[in-house]
Amino acid sequence: MSAWPDLTEYHEAMQHPGRAFSDSALKVSVLELDRFGMPKPATGGNAVVYKGKQGGGLFSRKRTWAIRCFLRPISDHAERYEAISKHLKKSRFPYGVTFDFLKQGIQIQNSWFPLVKMQWVEGDLLHDYVEKNLDRSDTLASLREQWMVLVRTLEDCKVAHGDLQHGNIVVRGGNLILIDYDGMWVPKLKGRKAAEGGHRAYQHPRRGEADFGLELDRFSALVIYLSFAALEKNPKLWEDYHTGDNLIFVREDFLEPGRSALWKSLQKIASPLIEGLTNEVIAAIGKSPMEVPDLATTLRSLATVKTPPNRSPTVPPSAPAKPPSAPAKPPSAPAKPPSAAAKPSSAAAKPSSGQALPSWMRK
Repeated sequence: MSAWPDLTEYHEAMQHPGRAFSDSALKVSVLELDRFGMPKPATGGNAVVYKGKQGGGLFSRKRTWAIRCFLRPISDHAERYEAISKHLKKSRFPYGVTFDFLKQGIQIQNSWFPLVKMQWVEGDLLHDYVEKNLDRSDTLASLREQWMVLVRTLEDCKVAHGDLQHGNIVVRGGNLILIDYDGMWVPKLKGRKAAEGGHRAYQHPRRGEADFGLELDRFSALVIYLSFAALEKNPKLWEDYHTGDNLIFVREDFLEPGRSALWKSLQKIASPLIEGLTNEVIAAIGKSPMEVPDLATTLRSLATVKTPPNRSPTVPPSAPAKPPSAPAKPPSAPAKPPSAAAKPSSAAAKPSSGQALPSWMRK
C-alpha cells in the first residue's frame, strides 16, 4: 500500500464495512452498489464518497450517510473539522447538515485513516434542478432570491464554504442545502492556507492557497447569481454552454473576460440587471480574489445606477489573459437551524418579476 490509500484500496475496503469501519453505524450500513454489484463511488478532486444506508433496529433510526474518504493527506484534517463543527453549531448556520469527522474512520491493511460521516441529503443537485426548471422563469427567479439570502447568511455567520458549485448545492423541496465542508473557512482557521482550490468553473482564476478568509465565496456567489439571472431570460444558454459539469460558465471564460462566446451571448440579453452583473463579474476578474465585493453590496449598487442600454461590457485593462502563478446590516441568521428536510426560515419569497430585486434592496 502507498503512504495514503488510493481509489482502488478504498473500493476494496468498502466491500467489508463491518471490518473496515470503526463507527458502529457505518459497520451495519449497506452501501449503494453499481450495476456490477460493487460499492458505487462518486469521485471528486479531494475525496471519494460512498452512500451507506444504516438499517434501523428496535431502538435505532434508519439513516443514510455520505461516507467521504480523502484521496490525499491533509495534516490538520482533525483540527479543521473540529473548528468547523463547533462554529457551525455555535452560529446556528441554517443551510448545513449533520456530520462527524472520524480520525480513525476506516482501516486499510491494518492502518487507520480519517473519514467524514455526513448526513445524506436526498434531493436534486443544483444543475439537475436548474435543468428541470429551465422553462419556469418564476422558479429560477425564486432560486436566485434564495441564493442571495444564503450567501448573505454565510457571511452573517462568519462562514465561507470554499467550493460553491453545482455538486455541493442540493435543492430539496425547493430549498437550498450546502454539502461538502472540506474547504470551509471559519474564524478559528484564520491564518491557515486553503485546503483545496474549488471547482474551476466557479472560482476566480487567480485564487491560490493564501486566499482563505470570509471573502472566499464572493466571486463564485456572483457567478452563480448571474447564471440564474441569465437563464431566466434565455434558457437556450443551457443548451449552448452547459457541459454537464457547470451551469453556464467554464474556466476559459474567466481567462477571456468579455471576449468568449458566452460573454457575447450575455451581451445580447436585453436586461439592465444582466448587463450590470456581467460588468461586475468582469471587473471582479481584474481584482484579487479577496477584494471582490459581497453580493448584497453589488446588487445594491446595481439598483441605484441606471446602465445605458446596449452597451457592451468593458474589459478592465488589468484583467489577466492567463491566471498568474458592505451593505446595511441585513437581518440576522435564523435562531435555530432546520434539518435538511426543513425549509430554511430565511428563504426569500418568490419575486413578482424575474428581474425584480428583493424588497429589502428597494428600501
